Amino acid sequence: MMGEVAVGQPLPAPKVRQISPFLLLHHLGPLIIAPGVNPMDIGPHPHRGFAPVSFVYQGEVAHSDSLGNTRTVTGGGVQWMSAGSGIVHSESVGKELIEAGGPFEMIQLWINLPRHLKMSEPSYQPFDADDIPCFQDQTGKTRLNVIAGQYNGLQGPVNHPTPVEAFTIHLEPGGSLTIPTNQDWNVLLYQLAGNTEIGSGRLQGRQLAVFNFEGEAIKLMAREPGRYLYLSAPPINEPLAQYGPFVMNRPEELQQAIRDYQDGKMGEL
Repeated sequence: MMGEVAVGQPLPAPKVRQISPFLLLHHLGPLIIAPGVNPMDIGPHPHRGFAPVSFVYQGEVAHSDSLGNTRTVTGGGVQWMSAGSGIVHSESVGKELIEAGGPFEMIQLWINLPRHLKMSEPSYQPFDADDIPCFQDQTGKTRLNVIAGQYNGLQGPVNHPTPVEAFTIHLEPGGSLTIPTNQDWNVLLYQLAGNTEIGSGRLQGRQLAVFNFEGEAIKLMAREPGRYLYLSAPPINEPLAQYGPFVMNRPEELQQAIRDYQDGKMGEL
């Protein structure tokens, strides 16, 4: 549950705790919000040791945090936090969407941080759709938004402390796309909706594809309108200790995180 709404959770799954460094993927919506209704009103809560990221596909998400940031991100935008040593934030459907009603859909992703960055300074980076470079092919059936990393000479605006690629992709029927891959990185493709051929395999509906370390690219071909989130990054080969909103390396570090939050050392909101 996210607030009062059930969300899809392809990661973690019963037999898959993480696909390092990706820890969690939640898909909320798509849904139609009635005027005056706020289905996602998540009050102040802390994070430490990882990067919580929100991809807003439709509607708007309002954010406030203990660093003093207050921002509303609209459809096509992204908010990218690095919790580092600790941040307190709240998230809600945006005020205008609550008043008027309308479509809403978002994905939340948790990206682990390596040991040497877990106690770094927290940061918050919001981006509107116009801030994100977009690749379109000559057919007009393929669109890829470069949020983090590079694609076809386009550089994403996100400044993340470790290498990561994050692309949102839209394919019309018959549209195709080739994405070069790094053989040392974990590669994920989450299909929000569609019917897609990937090599000799196929994704139908909501599915998460995890790729092995063979080959130099993945190739997509859409049989139906498709929407996707592509993620790739080098794995973090370190112990993992997690308790709720805290992601560290050892259990005693989780206990310290709880004490620090209770003592107000992560800020207040």
